[in-house]
Amino acid sequence: MCNPYAYAAFQFGSAYVQYNNAKAKAKMTNDAAYATAERTRNEAIYTDISLQKKKSVEYDKTAAEKFKLALEEKKKKGTAKVMLFERGTQGNVFDTVINDISRNKGVAFNIVDTNYENAIISIEDSRLAYNRQFTNQILSLPMASKPNFALYALDAAANSSAMFIQTSAPDTPDQGVKVGDAP
Repeated sequence: MCNPYAYAAFQFGSAYVQYNNAKAKAKMTNDAAYATAERTRNEAIYTDISLQKKKSVEYDKTAAEKFKLALEEKKKKGTAKVMLFERGTQGNVFDTVINDISRNKGVAFNIVDTNYENAIISIEDSRLAYNRQFTNQILSLPMASKPNFALYALDAAANSSAMFIQTSAPDTPDQGVKVGDAP
């Protein structure tokens, strides 16, 4: 039969080792989660910056299209004015043709502006979607709480107490006294 004191020492030593192993495992899990979260945050930042640059490109593209349309309008107006002057056309017909060219430019500007707004809305929706995706990735990372030594010590104490109970001699009454008799 094992010495109950040695068994108790072994139980408490074993509980301490188990506690340290659980604590190291929790630290390793948390360190891995922190590293993954940092990489995910960096990826989110780079993605957001790229989407913001995409907005800037859309703005430049829209400005270039509007500039091109404005040049075309001036060219068309100039050509129309020359042709109308050569024919000797003036008055309402002249104004109608020139105003039609201006209206066409306005319609084209509206189309360009609508396309720009749609592109910006799409980019903003992508930013929100990526933000949610990266946030969910970070929030779903496994985190471990630090173990409590009291649970391990309680288990060791229960096992040690059970050993002490099993190895102690039973209480026996004196030979002359019967159970149930009063002294």
